[in-house]
Amino acid sequence: MAGIVLGLSVGVAAQADTSAEPSMQDTASVPRIVRVEEIVVTGSRLKTDTLEGPSPVIVLDRGKIDSLGVSSVSELLRFTSQQPYVHSEVFAVNGSQVVSLRGLGADMTLVLINGRRVVPSAGVVAQNAFDLNTIPLAAVERVEVLSDAASAVYGADAVGGVVNIILKQDVSGTVADLHYGTAQGGARERRASLTTGWSGSRGHAVLVFDAFEKGALPGAERTRIRDQDFRRFGGENYRVPNTNPGNVRSLTGENLPGLPSPFAAVPQGGSGIGLTPADFQATAGERRMDSLLKYEAILPEAERYSVAAFAELEISPHAKLFAELLYNDRRSDLELSPARLSGAVVPAINPFNPFGIDVAVDYRFAGMSSRHIMSEAELWRGVGGARGWLGGWEWEVSLLNTQEEGSSWTRNALDPARVAQALAASDPAQALNVFADGPAGSAALLSSLMAVPTVSDYGSDGTQVAAFARGAALTLPAGAVQVVVGAEWREEEILSGDFIGHPVDRRASAVFAEVGLPLIDGAMQIPGVHGLSLQFAGRQDHYSDFGDTFNPQFGLMWTPVESLLLRISHGTSFRPPELLRLYSSRDTFPYVIVDPRRNGEVTEATAILAGNPDLDPVEGESSTVGFVFTPQGQPGLRLTGSYWRIKLKKRVEVFLPELVLANEARFPGRVVRDDPSPADAALGLPGRVLSVDMSDINFGLLDTRGIDFGVSHVFDTAAGQWSASLSATWVKKYETVDVPDTAPLDRVGVADVEGTIPEWSAVATLGWSRRGLSVSTSARYTDSYDDATYLGRLDRRVASQTLFDAQVTWDSDAYDMAGSRWLRGLKLTLGVSNLFDEEPRFSEIGSSFGFDSSQGDIRQRFGYINLSKKL
Repeated sequence: MAGIVLGLSVGVAAQADTSAEPSMQDTASVPRIVRVEEIVVTGSRLKTDTLEGPSPVIVLDRGKIDSLGVSSVSELLRFTSQQPYVHSEVFAVNGSQVVSLRGLGADMTLVLINGRRVVPSAGVVAQNAFDLNTIPLAAVERVEVLSDAASAVYGADAVGGVVNIILKQDVSGTVADLHYGTAQGGARERRASLTTGWSGSRGHAVLVFDAFEKGALPGAERTRIRDQDFRRFGGENYRVPNTNPGNVRSLTGENLPGLPSPFAAVPQGGSGIGLTPADFQATAGERRMDSLLKYEAILPEAERYSVAAFAELEISPHAKLFAELLYNDRRSDLELSPARLSGAVVPAINPFNPFGIDVAVDYRFAGMSSRHIMSEAELWRGVGGARGWLGGWEWEVSLLNTQEEGSSWTRNALDPARVAQALAASDPAQALNVFADGPAGSAALLSSLMAVPTVSDYGSDGTQVAAFARGAALTLPAGAVQVVVGAEWREEEILSGDFIGHPVDRRASAVFAEVGLPLIDGAMQIPGVHGLSLQFAGRQDHYSDFGDTFNPQFGLMWTPVESLLLRISHGTSFRPPELLRLYSSRDTFPYVIVDPRRNGEVTEATAILAGNPDLDPVEGESSTVGFVFTPQGQPGLRLTGSYWRIKLKKRVEVFLPELVLANEARFPGRVVRDDPSPADAALGLPGRVLSVDMSDINFGLLDTRGIDFGVSHVFDTAAGQWSASLSATWVKKYETVDVPDTAPLDRVGVADVEGTIPEWSAVATLGWSRRGLSVSTSARYTDSYDDATYLGRLDRRVASQTLFDAQVTWDSDAYDMAGSRWLRGLKLTLGVSNLFDEEPRFSEIGSSFGFDSSQGDIRQRFGYINLSKKL
């Protein structure tokens, strides 16, 4: 999989003396694993003289980012097959995006910025995750992905891997960037960025300003959403009776007065005034249906304003001071369908009720503004420290502080009490007329029904102090033994107004060490062993709420011949439960269920969600075995492969009510039922469900394994330079225990609401460049898989899909533009994602959306133009 990056062997360094790294243009002349000045590779703090470590690392550098035409870090990670799924932004409500390597969950992948851990974002504290949209892409130099556990190096959360986002730290001059893109019907993007850098004899600094705006994509603009009757695909009909004009039915199940049916559609074209049962004769027995999602946005509006800065100053020949700053202010607006009534009781005294008895109405309001979920958040992240050299050892101390606050609220929501009062009013001026085709009353009356918005505040803060030293402990015949020793202390605090009424925090301290042990070097001329080395890492953490844990990791690197590297790594991992899962208050909300013990009866029950202070930490282990082959005589050719396995135990799970009800005997005490009625007893049925507890518990195992493949080649011809890559992931197994005391289920190739794990996924790229003109294309392949619902697998396949992207770039720096001020330093890019406008494949796992949100992109074809100018 590492082959996704063309010339990967020149980009792996996490933080190195970049002047020692070959440029992208030099990759064609690097035929094998190269030796460079000492660098640091993500997944270790050791400095080595090789660009490879015991675990595979994927690097998406600035050249790769530009060639893919993406506009965010989350979009960039779609081109890594180690992340088997990415959910659409609409499902996060606030437009946040997270990473979930190997499909283990957003809380199992640690995100770093410049090698330092982040705290959970305020808007996604419920997932214990970091919102990748916080990072402006204009400030990113490269992104490194370690798809192996690294708890021995970085501590908790690095169970499934690490994503290290390296921001720009060394820029000369000033560059302005403009971006515009759009899909059909919406999802417009606009970005303006300004990057400027200064460099002197004693230091350097970089400053990046970025403003990004994204428009909504209305559901009515997509056929799949506009018509939610999925029977045309062999699925269900998700249209609802909340229409305008609406539907009326009796409360008793008997026929409505004067009609031959207990239900009828409200006549079209009427005012609702003076109706009689006779006016319903033509629609008796008819239930009008509509697709509600066509009135909603399926991608939210968003605005993000960011500043990123880095500075380093030499204060002596042996010491430097450094500082980093990241500021982000973001807002989102998700439009929902207009307010509606479901089974609302209209009393007989309502002056517009034509039936003289209490009736129930399903209705969608007209003449009212749509509901909106509004979110906003502000982040400050600062790092300060010093680094230097003492007695041949390099040292660093740093202080990191992150503060983020956010809030969300719903605009134009109804107040249920006011609605009930208006339905029961006898004065025509104060009563709701839900029998009209159009607004149910005057603008003043409708406005009076609005609820006062309730603002939910949330936040996350973090402080970390860290220090380490590294250097050569001693010298062996094969080279120097490299050692890193260090310590960390951190405190994290979260606040979630929806779930926790007061801030809760956790403190953790750690000591860690790493050793790089060279055993055999090429100069020793031992047959079959051009190089052999071992790496060890160990970390002892102490948590204020979970005590102590020690996690080791080891790696072996063997080079039989100069062009072939074989490697193996193994480590353990540990993650304490997120604070929200431990301490959130009890929350109840209505939930429509299908009761399997009452013959599939559809009813409404109370769902219960609460924190569980008795949760245990998740424990895991990870292993990889792989190779890197760069054959001599084939400059620029690179082949990679890795077998990986991750096992987790004591997983923390929240249970959907459907799962609890389908396995009620295995969840004792979680389903509360009413006493059976005499009629129930006669039929042998239990009482109706009153409540279902879906709170978290520890249980079960997760065992996943597979193979990553990669091949890349860069070569020159008389017609220009060509580059090609193919990377793929084959998942052999993804077994989980979703219900206590049951056999494991293999989720590979089966649609799943948490995220589908395809058996195969692949990314291929092809590029050509010659004298300032470059063309790049990519293809993203997702394997077919079995469709499913919440309750299990279906006898239907979701077809495989390949999405093609294309981009062309013209760079004026390849030409002599000395006489043209405006063309000098200009770069123009035109591109299209999803070139052939492929719709997402239909899947029942998407329920009312009609597609698998973890695999399909409802945005479809997206065109863009980028303009960059050196000032």
